[in-house]
Amino acid sequence: MVSAEEQGIVAPGLDPRELDPVSEPPLTDLTDAFVSGADWSGLELAGVRLTRCYLTDVELLEADWRNVRLTECVLDRVDLSSAYLRELTMDRCELIGCRLTGAQLFDGTLRDVTFEDCRLDFAVWEAVQATGPVTWVGCNLDKASLTRCRLTTAAFSDCRMKDLELVDCDLEGADLRGNVLSGINGVPSLYGARIGRDQLADITELAVRDLNLTVESEAVSW
Repeated sequence: MVSAEEQGIVAPGLDPRELDPVSEPPLTDLTDAFVSGADWSGLELAGVRLTRCYLTDVELLEADWRNVRLTECVLDRVDLSSAYLRELTMDRCELIGCRLTGAQLFDGTLRDVTFEDCRLDFAVWEAVQATGPVTWVGCNLDKASLTRCRLTTAAFSDCRMKDLELVDCDLEGADLRGNVLSGINGVPSLYGARIGRDQLADITELAVRDLNLTVESEAVSW
């Protein structure tokens, strides 16, 4: 298992007391803002940049973001359930206790991003790439789907992965230690990933299931 610090992730390091309180949803770029308890459900953004923003207890259900960039931002208990996110870029961001159940992320880019205690169950990610260290700690990825994602610099720790679907993903070099892997679907996407010896039984179970192998109780004597 690798922590965010061990991965060398650059944290945003924001102090809400040094930011300007904001309650109205942004229509253009937003900088040095502190947003608490706002209901921005269904917020549509296109080509907007959020820089040094701290959002806490913000409702963003079914948000529609296209080509939005988050730089040095903290999202604390933000609800992005069923959000549609295309070409989202996150750089030096932290997501803590956020809900992204059923969120769709297409063509996204992540660098120096931490997901901690977040829900990403039923999420759909396609063509998402990590261009720097990214870590998921204590997250729920049950029944999520990752397709053509390049996450070679990612690390997952103590995450739930029941029925997590991996399709044509590149996880070579990714750190999967400290997770139960037996519920994952998509053995080929695990090529080159790092695991612990205690996970060998999980990998065996995955291979038997995905390759439709028949395991006999005894060797056949000829």
